Amino acid sequence: MRLEYDFSGSVILVTGGASGIGAATARACEQAGATVVVADVNASPSVDVGDPLAVRKLIREIQEKHGRIDAAVLAAAIQKRTPVDEIPDAEWRRHMSVNLDGVFYCIRELAPIMKRQRKGAILSFTSGLVNMGWPGTAAYAASKGALIGLTKSVAQELRPYGVRINVLSPGLTNTAMFLGVSDETERKMYEASVGTSPPEDVVPTILHLISDGSASMTGAVIERRLVPAK
Repeated sequence: MRLEYDFSGSVILVTGGASGIGAATARACEQAGATVVVADVNASPSVDVGDPLAVRKLIREIQEKHGRIDAAVLAAAIQKRTPVDEIPDAEWRRHMSVNLDGVFYCIRELAPIMKRQRKGAILSFTSGLVNMGWPGTAAYAASKGALIGLTKSVAQELRPYGVRINVLSPGLTNTAMFLGVSDETERKMYEASVGTSPPEDVVPTILHLISDGSASMTGAVIERRLVPAK
């Protein structure tokens, strides 16, 4: 049984789209016929989602060029691990700036566009660390936990306009970010317990959540659990 998506004529924004889940999503959306705009500090032109003026400029340029924005996959994120009593102010604020503020800035600019369209889908990403915790992840987990409250509140505001917003916990994914902060012991522990997957394995869930297939779903926190390897 095979499922295919047709995003022909759709304009989709992907933040954090230069690597990991964002890059895999951007490729899949393009293959499904969408016009995809990638925003990333490591893309050209560079866009820092933690800068509200840069986000405003980006989204206005997309609207002016394409006339619409049908979906936004807000995948930009950072993670650095530091014991809580050693976290510098700048490191704490940078986690909030990218992981939380960046999502808020995008939503704030997208909302009036999608409200006028009477249609749109927004997806952000939380983390399993919000519930389980892990040494050194206080800043990251706090920023990701706040996205749940943000999503649920915004969903109530945008529901009357036909605009949907959900948040996905993608499960342990072998992105450059995760591989860069974890050690071999931690990775083996996850592989033996909850399992890990490549970024491409998350894409089908993302495509469903931004497609008409989930047209009645908003304000949801979706937790992707991996099927154990046989």
